[in-house]
Amino acid sequence: MQSWLIFAILAYLCAAISISIDKFFMNKKNNEPLTTGAFKMFFDGFILLIIGLIFFNLRFSLNVLLWSLLVGFLYALLSFMYFTLLKLKNVGTAIPFYDSFLILSVFIGSIIFLNETPSLINYLGVPLILVGVYLVLSEKLKIPKPDKSISIVFFMVIIGTTYSLLVKTLLSDIEPINLVVPMYFSTTFFLSIFLLLRRPKRTINVKSSKIFISAFFGAMSVFLLYTALSFGKASQVYPIAGLSSVSIFLIASIFLKEKFYLHKLLAVIMVFFGIYLVSL
Repeated sequence: MQSWLIFAILAYLCAAISISIDKFFMNKKNNEPLTTGAFKMFFDGFILLIIGLIFFNLRFSLNVLLWSLLVGFLYALLSFMYFTLLKLKNVGTAIPFYDSFLILSVFIGSIIFLNETPSLINYLGVPLILVGVYLVLSEKLKIPKPDKSISIVFFMVIIGTTYSLLVKTLLSDIEPINLVVPMYFSTTFFLSIFLLLRRPKRTINVKSSKIFISAFFGAMSVFLLYTALSFGKASQVYPIAGLSSVSIFLIASIFLKEKFYLHKLLAVIMVFFGIYLVSL
């Protein structure tokens, strides 16, 4: 198994655990999403800073810090719009539409802007992942109607694609740990600005230990993903995100007692087979 694939699989498994814990937080009425997100981003940066100081040779040049500000701003903006999308009623169709369309957009973008050349087998694997992700995450088997949520999804896909391709480009010259640490702190900074402008009425009301656990897996997810991107092609690494969607579905079915449907089990098989084709 190729090294980038190992890192990508571990990255998206960690992401699934982190997102599942976040979903548990958001099920509690007293939690304000952006406040929780800002705290989590800070812990993410702190965790990776400690790991970097102990196990890696951290080096922050002015150039890296400036790029991390841009990456952090895009990541914060994407998080802000994501939480806004979660408040809409038809999120059950909007979120899977976003996740699957982002995978497609990054795949195409990596070919056009990064001059990557996927094989024919890779091309066959991506549609399987797209359809599988949508079926796994969607509450109803229907295409979303044009409304406010779809407008938000459209801008999220543009921002998410820009963020993904920019990160891949930067990692050709910057070590993953040197980019991800300042990125998280800059994301925290921008989310804090969003919070000040928004002035949320609700306050965070969860145990910091649980936020720290979520932050640990979230930090490991992004660091492992950056590491995978430093070895592999973006057109192969990012489609593995389908694994995260499948893992979230399985975790939610087992631990959060969410409904289990047969068509979703078939979709899981499609995603795994698609990932196998993309990795070849």
